[in-house]
Amino acid sequence: MIWSLIRLDAQLLLRSPTALAALALLAGVSVLALASGLDWRARYVAAIEADRAVVAEARAALVAVYDGLDDGTVTPTDVHAPRSEWPEGPYIPDPRDPYVEGFYHKRLAALAPGPLLHLAVGASELAPNRQILYTVPLSGLARPGEPPEAVNPAALAAGRLDMLAVLIFVAPLILIALLFDATARERESGIGPLISALGATRRDLLAARGILRGGAVATLVVLFITVGAIVGAAPLGTSGLFVAGAVLYTAFWTAICLVVASTQVTAVGAAATLAGLWVAVTLLSPSLLERALRPDGLLAPRALADADVRAVARTWGAEERVEARITEVGKRFWNIDTASLPACAQYDGPLVDWSIRWLMDAAYVRSIKNGQAAEARFDTGLDRIGWLSPPLGFRRAMESVAGSDPARNRLFESEVIAYHQGMKERVVAHLLECDPIDREAFNAAPEFVWREPALRSAAVAGGFGSVGFLAAAGFAVALRRSRSRSL
Repeated sequence: MIWSLIRLDAQLLLRSPTALAALALLAGVSVLALASGLDWRARYVAAIEADRAVVAEARAALVAVYDGLDDGTVTPTDVHAPRSEWPEGPYIPDPRDPYVEGFYHKRLAALAPGPLLHLAVGASELAPNRQILYTVPLSGLARPGEPPEAVNPAALAAGRLDMLAVLIFVAPLILIALLFDATARERESGIGPLISALGATRRDLLAARGILRGGAVATLVVLFITVGAIVGAAPLGTSGLFVAGAVLYTAFWTAICLVVASTQVTAVGAAATLAGLWVAVTLLSPSLLERALRPDGLLAPRALADADVRAVARTWGAEERVEARITEVGKRFWNIDTASLPACAQYDGPLVDWSIRWLMDAAYVRSIKNGQAAEARFDTGLDRIGWLSPPLGFRRAMESVAGSDPARNRLFESEVIAYHQGMKERVVAHLLECDPIDREAFNAAPEFVWREPALRSAAVAGGFGSVGFLAAAGFAVALRRSRSRSL
Protein backbone atom coordinates (compact mmCIF):
# COMPACT_ATOMS: atom_id res chain seq x y z
CA MET A 1 0.00 0.00 0.00
CA ILE A 2 2.83 2.40 0.83
CA TRP A 3 4.38 2.04 -2.60
CA SER A 4 1.01 2.67 -4.22
CA LEU A 5 0.67 5.83 -2.18
CA ILE A 6 4.20 6.86 -3.16
CA ARG A 7 3.30 6.55 -6.85
CA LEU A 8 0.08 8.51 -6.29
CA ASP A 9 1.91 11.21 -4.31
CA ALA A 10 4.55 11.48 -7.03
CA GLN A 11 1.82 12.34 -9.53
CA LEU A 12 0.38 14.92 -7.12
CA LEU A 13 3.84 16.40 -6.58
CA LEU A 14 4.45 16.74 -10.31
CA ARG A 15 1.13 18.55 -10.70
CA SER A 16 1.69 20.94 -7.80
CA PRO A 17 3.20 24.30 -8.89
CA THR A 18 3.97 25.14 -5.26
CA ALA A 19 5.90 21.93 -4.64
CA LEU A 20 7.82 22.21 -7.90
CA ALA A 21 8.63 25.87 -7.16
CA ALA A 22 9.96 24.88 -3.72
CA LEU A 23 12.21 22.19 -5.19
CA ALA A 24 13.35 24.57 -7.94
CA LEU A 25 14.19 27.16 -5.29
CA LEU A 26 16.29 24.59 -3.42
CA ALA A 27 18.09 23.67 -6.63
CA GLY A 28 18.70 27.32 -7.53
CA VAL A 29 20.08 28.23 -4.11
CA SER A 30 22.26 25.11 -4.20
CA VAL A 31 23.73 26.18 -7.54
CA LEU A 32 24.54 29.60 -6.10
CA ALA A 33 26.01 28.05 -2.96
CA LEU A 34 28.19 25.65 -4.93
CA ALA A 35 29.39 28.44 -7.21
CA SER A 36 30.14 30.67 -4.21
CA GLY A 37 32.08 27.92 -2.44
CA LEU A 38 34.07 27.00 -5.53
CA ASP A 39 34.86 30.67 -6.13
CA TRP A 40 36.15 31.02 -2.58
CA ARG A 41 38.24 27.87 -2.90
CA ALA A 42 39.72 29.02 -6.21
CA ARG A 43 40.70 32.39 -4.77
CA TYR A 44 42.03 30.71 -1.63
CA VAL A 45 44.32 28.47 -3.69
CA ALA A 46 45.28 31.32 -6.03
CA ALA A 47 46.28 33.52 -3.08
CA ILE A 48 48.52 30.76 -1.71
CA GLU A 49 50.13 30.29 -5.10
CA ALA A 50 50.69 34.05 -5.43
CA ASP A 51 52.43 34.10 -2.06
CA ARG A 52 54.43 31.04 -3.06
CA ALA A 53 55.64 32.97 -6.11
CA VAL A 54 56.71 35.91 -3.91
CA VAL A 55 58.66 33.60 -1.64
CA ALA A 56 60.27 31.80 -4.58
CA GLU A 57 61.31 35.13 -6.11
CA ALA A 58 62.89 36.27 -2.84
CA ARG A 59 64.81 33.00 -2.49
CA ALA A 60 65.94 33.15 -6.11
CA ALA A 61 67.34 36.65 -5.51
CA LEU A 62 69.45 35.40 -2.60
CA VAL A 63 70.59 32.36 -4.57
CA ALA A 64 71.69 34.68 -7.38
CA VAL A 65 73.80 36.65 -4.92
CA TYR A 66 75.33 33.45 -3.58
CA ASP A 67 76.14 32.40 -7.14
CA GLY A 68 77.71 35.81 -7.78
CA LEU A 69 79.82 35.48 -4.65
CA ASP A 70 81.06 32.09 -5.81
CA ASP A 71 82.19 33.31 -9.24
CA GLY A 72 83.29 36.78 -8.09
CA THR A 73 80.80 38.77 -10.17
CA VAL A 74 78.88 40.22 -7.23
CA THR A 75 80.07 42.49 -4.41
CA PRO A 76 77.47 42.86 -1.65
CA THR A 77 76.88 46.24 -0.05
CA ASP A 78 78.61 46.55 3.32
CA VAL A 79 75.84 47.94 5.52
CA HIS A 80 78.33 48.72 8.29
CA ALA A 81 80.42 50.99 6.04
CA PRO A 82 79.48 54.66 5.53
CA ARG A 83 77.15 55.21 2.60
CA SER A 84 79.86 57.24 0.89
CA GLU A 85 81.89 54.04 0.59
CA TRP A 86 79.03 51.97 -0.90
CA PRO A 87 79.59 50.85 -4.51
CA GLU A 88 77.53 52.51 -7.21
CA GLY A 89 74.36 50.75 -8.24
CA PRO A 90 71.52 49.10 -6.35
CA TYR A 91 71.79 47.80 -2.82
CA ILE A 92 72.91 44.16 -2.85
CA PRO A 93 72.14 42.29 0.37
CA ASP A 94 74.86 39.97 1.63
CA PRO A 95 73.07 36.65 2.26
CA ARG A 96 75.88 35.56 4.58
CA ASP A 97 74.88 38.27 7.06
CA PRO A 98 72.39 36.77 9.59
CA TYR A 99 70.62 40.14 9.72
CA VAL A 100 70.02 39.92 5.97
CA GLU A 101 68.96 36.30 6.32
CA GLY A 102 66.33 37.40 8.79
CA PHE A 103 64.77 39.95 6.44
CA TYR A 104 65.33 38.57 2.94
CA HIS A 105 65.01 34.81 3.28
CA LYS A 106 61.22 34.69 3.22
CA ARG A 107 59.32 31.46 3.72
CA LEU A 108 55.69 30.51 3.23
CA ALA A 109 53.38 28.89 5.76
CA ALA A 110 50.10 27.92 4.11
CA LEU A 111 47.09 26.06 5.43
CA ALA A 112 46.08 23.63 2.72
CA PRO A 113 42.39 23.93 1.79
CA GLY A 114 40.27 21.27 3.45
CA PRO A 115 38.98 18.46 1.24
CA LEU A 116 35.48 19.96 1.11
CA LEU A 117 36.23 23.56 2.07
CA HIS A 118 34.01 24.86 -0.73
CA LEU A 119 30.99 23.03 0.71
CA ALA A 120 31.50 24.22 4.29
CA VAL A 121 33.52 27.44 4.30
CA GLY A 122 32.70 28.21 7.93
CA ALA A 123 34.93 30.93 9.35
CA SER A 124 37.88 29.97 7.16
CA GLU A 125 37.85 33.25 5.27
CA LEU A 126 38.19 35.17 8.54
CA ALA A 127 41.02 33.06 9.99
CA PRO A 128 44.75 33.11 9.17
CA ASN A 129 45.35 30.78 6.27
CA ARG A 130 48.74 31.77 4.92
CA GLN A 131 51.79 33.67 6.08
CA ILE A 132 54.88 35.00 4.34
CA LEU A 133 57.32 34.57 7.20
CA TYR A 134 60.53 36.38 7.95
CA THR A 135 61.87 37.62 11.23
CA VAL A 136 59.82 40.76 11.65
CA PRO A 137 57.66 40.69 14.83
CA LEU A 138 54.84 38.20 14.72
CA SER A 139 52.46 41.03 15.50
CA GLY A 140 52.90 42.13 11.89
CA LEU A 141 51.17 38.89 10.90
CA ALA A 142 48.03 39.56 12.92
CA ARG A 143 45.84 39.96 9.83
CA PRO A 144 47.77 37.88 7.32
CA GLY A 145 46.85 37.30 3.72
CA GLU A 146 43.13 37.81 4.11
CA PRO A 147 41.01 38.74 1.10
CA PRO A 148 39.58 42.30 1.18
CA GLU A 149 36.06 41.14 2.01
CA ALA A 150 37.30 39.38 5.15
CA VAL A 151 37.63 42.73 6.89
CA ASN A 152 34.44 44.13 5.40
CA PRO A 153 31.80 44.46 8.16
CA ALA A 154 29.06 43.53 5.69
CA ALA A 155 30.83 40.26 4.92
CA LEU A 156 31.27 39.58 8.63
CA ALA A 157 27.56 40.09 9.19
CA ALA A 158 26.28 38.15 6.21
CA GLY A 159 28.71 35.27 6.09
CA ARG A 160 29.29 33.21 2.99
CA LEU A 161 26.76 31.05 1.17
CA ASP A 162 27.84 27.41 0.90
CA MET A 163 26.18 24.00 0.68
CA LEU A 164 26.31 23.50 4.45
CA ALA A 165 24.35 26.74 4.92
CA VAL A 166 21.79 25.54 2.36
CA LEU A 167 21.52 22.20 4.14
CA ILE A 168 21.08 23.70 7.62
CA PHE A 169 18.88 26.72 6.82
CA VAL A 170 17.17 26.30 3.44
CA ALA A 171 16.49 22.56 3.13
CA PRO A 172 14.32 22.47 6.31
CA LEU A 173 12.17 25.29 4.96
CA ILE A 174 11.65 23.38 1.72
CA LEU A 175 10.72 20.26 3.70
CA ILE A 176 8.21 22.31 5.71
CA ALA A 177 6.69 23.65 2.50
CA LEU A 178 6.32 20.09 1.15
CA LEU A 179 5.17 18.32 4.33
CA PHE A 180 3.28 20.78 6.54
CA ASP A 181 -0.06 19.46 5.22
CA ALA A 182 1.01 15.83 4.85
CA THR A 183 -2.32 14.58 6.26
CA ALA A 184 -4.30 17.79 6.86
CA ARG A 185 -4.93 18.28 3.14
CA GLU A 186 -6.90 15.04 2.79
CA ARG A 187 -8.67 15.51 6.11
CA GLU A 188 -9.75 19.09 5.40
CA SER A 189 -10.73 18.41 1.77
CA GLY A 190 -12.98 15.52 2.78
CA ILE A 191 -11.26 12.83 0.72
CA GLY A 192 -9.78 11.11 3.76
CA PRO A 193 -12.59 8.51 3.98
CA LEU A 194 -12.11 7.70 0.30
CA ILE A 195 -8.42 6.96 0.78
CA SER A 196 -9.21 4.97 3.93
CA ALA A 197 -11.67 2.91 1.94
CA LEU A 198 -8.80 1.88 -0.31
CA GLY A 199 -7.09 0.36 2.74
CA ALA A 200 -4.66 3.21 3.44
CA THR A 201 -4.04 4.42 6.97
CA ARG A 202 -2.65 7.71 8.23
CA ARG A 203 0.62 5.95 8.99
CA ASP A 204 0.83 4.68 5.40
CA LEU A 205 0.24 8.18 4.06
CA LEU A 206 2.82 9.71 6.41
CA ALA A 207 5.38 7.07 5.50
CA ALA A 208 4.76 7.51 1.78
CA ARG A 209 5.05 11.28 1.89
CA GLY A 210 8.07 11.18 4.16
CA ILE A 211 9.84 8.78 1.79
CA LEU A 212 8.94 10.66 -1.39
CA ARG A 213 9.16 14.30 -0.33
CA GLY A 214 11.93 13.93 2.19
CA GLY A 215 13.75 11.77 -0.32
CA ALA A 216 13.31 14.40 -3.05
CA VAL A 217 14.95 17.08 -0.88
CA ALA A 218 17.71 14.71 0.24
CA THR A 219 18.36 13.69 -3.38
CA LEU A 220 18.77 17.29 -4.52
CA VAL A 221 21.12 18.13 -1.65
CA VAL A 222 23.19 14.97 -2.15
CA LEU A 223 23.34 15.62 -5.89
CA PHE A 224 24.94 19.04 -5.45
CA ILE A 225 27.25 17.80 -2.71
CA THR A 226 28.39 15.01 -5.02
CA VAL A 227 28.98 17.45 -7.85
CA GLY A 228 30.99 19.66 -5.51
CA ALA A 229 33.03 16.70 -4.27
CA ILE A 230 33.80 15.60 -7.83
CA VAL A 231 34.78 19.10 -8.95
CA GLY A 232 36.96 19.51 -5.87
CA ALA A 233 38.49 16.04 -6.29
CA ALA A 234 37.68 15.27 -2.65
CA PRO A 235 38.62 11.86 -1.20
CA LEU A 236 35.86 9.29 -1.47
CA GLY A 237 35.71 8.58 2.26
CA THR A 238 35.42 12.26 3.20
CA SER A 239 32.77 12.84 0.55
CA GLY A 240 30.82 9.81 1.72
CA LEU A 241 30.86 11.04 5.32
CA PHE A 242 29.64 14.47 4.23
CA VAL A 243 26.85 12.89 2.19
CA ALA A 244 25.87 10.69 5.13
CA GLY A 245 25.61 13.78 7.31
CA ALA A 246 23.41 15.50 4.74
CA VAL A 247 21.04 12.52 4.63
CA LEU A 248 20.86 12.37 8.44
CA TYR A 249 20.05 16.06 8.74
CA THR A 250 17.38 15.85 6.04
CA ALA A 251 15.89 12.85 7.84
CA PHE A 252 15.92 14.81 11.11
CA TRP A 253 13.76 17.58 9.65
CA THR A 254 11.55 15.14 7.77
CA ALA A 255 10.84 13.43 11.10
CA ILE A 256 9.94 16.77 12.73
CA CYS A 257 7.49 17.52 9.91
CA LEU A 258 5.89 14.07 10.22
CA VAL A 259 5.51 14.37 13.99
CA VAL A 260 3.54 17.61 13.55
CA ALA A 261 1.55 16.10 10.68
CA SER A 262 0.64 13.08 12.83
CA THR A 263 -1.48 15.31 15.07
CA GLN A 264 -5.00 16.62 14.39
CA VAL A 265 -3.74 20.18 13.86
CA THR A 266 -4.99 22.05 10.79
CA ALA A 267 -2.78 22.84 7.80
CA VAL A 268 -2.44 26.47 8.92
CA GLY A 269 -1.63 25.39 12.46
CA ALA A 270 0.92 22.86 11.22
CA ALA A 271 2.62 25.50 9.06
CA ALA A 272 2.78 27.94 11.99
CA THR A 273 4.07 25.26 14.35
CA LEU A 274 6.79 24.13 11.97
CA ALA A 275 7.85 27.72 11.26
CA GLY A 276 8.18 28.31 14.99
CA LEU A 277 10.17 25.10 15.39
CA TRP A 278 12.50 26.14 12.55
CA VAL A 279 13.22 29.45 14.29
CA ALA A 280 13.67 27.82 17.70
CA VAL A 281 15.79 24.86 16.56
CA THR A 282 17.83 26.45 13.78
CA LEU A 283 18.34 30.00 15.00
CA LEU A 284 17.75 30.22 18.75
CA SER A 285 19.12 26.97 20.13
CA PRO A 286 22.68 27.34 18.73
CA SER A 287 22.85 30.97 19.88
CA LEU A 288 21.59 30.23 23.39
CA LEU A 289 23.87 27.21 23.85
CA GLU A 290 26.95 29.03 22.63
CA ARG A 291 26.15 31.97 24.88
CA ALA A 292 25.67 29.70 27.89
CA LEU A 293 29.01 27.95 27.33
CA ARG A 294 31.05 30.94 26.22
CA PRO A 295 33.74 31.73 28.81
CA ASP A 296 34.18 35.27 30.06
CA GLY A 297 36.49 37.37 27.93
CA LEU A 298 36.49 35.07 24.91
CA LEU A 299 37.70 37.27 22.06
CA ALA A 300 39.63 36.61 18.90
CA PRO A 301 43.20 35.86 20.07
CA ARG A 302 44.70 38.20 17.49
CA ALA A 303 42.62 41.12 18.75
CA LEU A 304 43.92 40.54 22.27
CA ALA A 305 47.44 40.15 20.92
CA ASP A 306 47.25 43.43 19.03
CA ALA A 307 46.37 45.25 22.25
CA ASP A 308 49.26 43.68 24.14
CA VAL A 309 51.71 44.45 21.35
CA ARG A 310 50.64 48.10 21.32
CA ALA A 311 51.20 48.19 25.08
CA VAL A 312 54.73 46.85 24.62
CA ALA A 313 55.43 49.43 21.92
CA ARG A 314 54.26 52.23 24.23
CA THR A 315 56.26 50.94 27.19
CA TRP A 316 59.52 49.94 25.52
CA GLY A 317 59.54 51.81 22.22
CA ALA A 318 60.86 55.17 23.45
CA GLU A 319 64.44 55.94 22.50
CA GLU A 320 65.45 56.73 26.07
CA ARG A 321 64.57 53.15 27.05
CA VAL A 322 66.77 51.44 24.47
CA GLU A 323 69.52 50.48 26.93
CA ALA A 324 67.01 49.18 29.48
CA ARG A 325 65.24 47.21 26.78
CA ILE A 326 68.46 45.64 25.51
CA THR A 327 69.43 44.62 29.04
CA GLU A 328 65.95 43.18 29.73
CA VAL A 329 65.92 41.12 26.54
CA GLY A 330 69.49 39.96 27.05
CA LYS A 331 68.66 38.59 30.47
CA ARG A 332 65.16 37.27 29.78
CA PHE A 333 65.48 35.76 26.31
CA TRP A 334 69.12 35.52 25.29
CA ASN A 335 70.41 34.52 28.74
CA ILE A 336 73.44 36.75 28.32
CA ASP A 337 74.93 39.98 29.55
CA THR A 338 74.84 42.05 26.37
CA ALA A 339 77.97 43.91 27.44
CA SER A 340 79.89 40.66 27.07
CA LEU A 341 79.02 40.27 23.37
CA PRO A 342 81.93 40.26 20.93
CA ALA A 343 82.58 43.50 19.11
CA CYS A 344 81.23 42.16 15.83
CA ALA A 345 77.82 41.69 17.50
CA GLN A 346 77.72 45.16 19.02
CA TYR A 347 75.72 46.89 16.33
CA ASP A 348 72.13 48.01 16.13
CA GLY A 349 70.75 44.91 14.43
CA PRO A 350 70.77 42.38 17.26
CA LEU A 351 70.71 44.85 20.13
CA VAL A 352 68.18 47.55 19.22
CA ASP A 353 66.02 46.13 16.47
CA TRP A 354 65.85 42.55 17.68
CA SER A 355 65.22 43.50 21.29
CA ILE A 356 61.93 45.25 20.51
CA ARG A 357 60.93 42.41 18.19
CA TRP A 358 61.52 39.90 20.95
CA LEU A 359 59.40 41.79 23.46
CA MET A 360 56.58 42.23 20.95
CA ASP A 361 56.67 38.56 20.05
CA ALA A 362 56.54 37.55 23.70
CA ALA A 363 53.39 39.64 24.22
CA TYR A 364 51.82 38.42 20.99
CA VAL A 365 52.47 34.73 21.62
CA ARG A 366 51.24 34.94 25.21
CA SER A 367 47.94 36.49 24.15
CA ILE A 368 47.47 34.09 21.26
CA LYS A 369 48.03 31.07 23.51
CA ASN A 370 45.70 32.41 26.21
CA GLY A 371 43.00 33.09 23.62
CA GLN A 372 43.44 29.69 22.03
CA ALA A 373 43.20 27.99 25.42
CA ALA A 374 39.88 29.73 26.02
CA GLU A 375 38.65 28.73 22.56
CA ALA A 376 39.72 25.12 23.15
CA ARG A 377 37.76 25.00 26.42
CA PHE A 378 34.78 26.45 24.57
CA ASP A 379 35.07 23.79 21.87
CA THR A 380 35.33 21.03 24.47
CA GLY A 381 32.15 22.24 26.11
CA LEU A 382 30.35 22.32 22.76
CA ASP A 383 31.56 18.80 21.99
CA ARG A 384 30.27 17.62 25.33
CA ILE A 385 26.72 19.04 25.21
CA GLY A 386 26.43 20.37 21.66
CA TRP A 387 23.91 17.62 20.92
CA LEU A 388 21.35 19.72 22.84
CA SER A 389 21.27 21.94 19.74
CA PRO A 390 21.25 19.54 16.76
CA PRO A 391 22.05 22.25 14.14
CA LEU A 392 25.02 23.46 16.19
CA GLY A 393 26.48 20.01 16.79
CA PHE A 394 25.82 19.04 13.19
CA ARG A 395 27.47 22.17 11.79
CA ARG A 396 30.58 21.57 13.87
CA ALA A 397 30.70 17.95 12.76
CA MET A 398 30.36 18.82 9.08
CA GLU A 399 33.00 21.57 9.30
CA SER A 400 35.35 19.06 10.88
CA VAL A 401 34.73 16.64 7.99
CA ALA A 402 35.22 19.43 5.45
CA GLY A 403 38.40 20.75 7.06
CA SER A 404 37.13 24.22 7.95
CA ASP A 405 36.66 23.82 11.71
CA PRO A 406 38.16 26.26 14.26
CA ALA A 407 40.36 23.59 15.85
CA ARG A 408 42.18 23.01 12.55
CA ASN A 409 42.75 26.75 12.15
CA ARG A 410 44.06 27.02 15.71
CA LEU A 411 46.51 24.20 15.14
CA PHE A 412 47.80 25.93 12.01
CA GLU A 413 48.31 29.18 13.87
CA SER A 414 50.14 27.37 16.68
CA GLU A 415 52.45 25.63 14.24
CA VAL A 416 53.17 28.90 12.45
CA ILE A 417 54.12 30.52 15.75
CA ALA A 418 56.40 27.62 16.70
CA TYR A 419 58.07 27.67 13.28
CA HIS A 420 58.54 31.44 13.35
CA GLN A 421 60.05 31.31 16.82
CA GLY A 422 62.49 28.61 15.76
CA MET A 423 63.45 30.56 12.64
CA LYS A 424 64.03 33.71 14.66
CA GLU A 425 66.12 31.89 17.29
CA ARG A 426 68.24 30.34 14.56
CA VAL A 427 69.02 33.75 13.05
CA VAL A 428 69.71 35.39 16.42
CA ALA A 429 72.10 32.60 17.38
CA HIS A 430 74.14 33.38 14.25
CA LEU A 431 73.93 37.12 14.97
CA LEU A 432 75.16 36.94 18.54
CA GLU A 433 77.95 34.49 17.69
CA CYS A 434 79.07 36.52 14.66
CA ASP A 435 78.55 33.37 12.63
CA PRO A 436 77.82 33.97 8.91
CA ILE A 437 75.12 32.03 7.09
CA ASP A 438 77.09 30.10 4.50
CA ARG A 439 75.61 28.47 1.42
CA GLU A 440 75.21 25.12 3.13
CA ALA A 441 73.40 26.63 6.11
CA PHE A 442 71.22 28.66 3.77
CA ASN A 443 70.18 25.57 1.83
CA ALA A 444 69.56 23.66 5.07
CA ALA A 445 67.16 26.27 6.48
CA PRO A 446 63.97 24.32 7.32
CA GLU A 447 60.75 25.08 5.51
CA PHE A 448 57.32 25.12 7.13
CA VAL A 449 55.61 21.72 6.99
CA TRP A 450 51.89 21.42 7.64
CA ARG A 451 50.77 18.24 9.40
CA GLU A 452 47.08 17.57 8.86
CA PRO A 453 45.35 16.77 12.18
CA ALA A 454 43.20 13.71 12.67
CA LEU A 455 39.46 14.01 12.19
CA ARG A 456 37.82 15.25 15.39
CA SER A 457 35.85 12.09 16.06
CA ALA A 458 34.14 13.49 19.19
CA ALA A 459 32.63 16.40 17.25
CA VAL A 460 31.57 14.18 14.35
CA ALA A 461 30.06 11.50 16.59
CA GLY A 462 28.21 14.09 18.67
CA GLY A 463 26.81 16.00 15.71
CA PHE A 464 25.82 13.01 13.61
CA GLY A 465 24.61 11.06 16.63
CA SER A 466 22.27 13.80 17.82
CA VAL A 467 20.48 14.34 14.51
CA GLY A 468 20.43 10.59 13.79
CA PHE A 469 18.95 9.70 17.17
CA LEU A 470 16.34 12.46 17.01
CA ALA A 471 15.41 11.51 13.45
CA ALA A 472 14.83 7.90 14.46
CA ALA A 473 12.86 8.98 17.54
CA GLY A 474 10.77 11.36 15.46
CA PHE A 475 9.88 8.72 12.88
CA ALA A 476 8.95 6.29 15.65
CA VAL A 477 6.70 8.81 17.39
CA ALA A 478 5.02 9.94 14.17
CA LEU A 479 4.29 6.45 12.92
CA ARG A 480 3.21 5.17 16.33
CA ARG A 481 0.82 8.08 16.92
CA SER A 482 -0.81 7.59 13.54
CA ARG A 483 -1.02 3.80 13.59
CA SER A 484 -4.56 3.56 14.96
CA ARG A 485 -5.90 6.80 13.52
CA SER A 486 -7.92 7.10 10.37
CA LEU A 487 -7.45 9.90 7.90
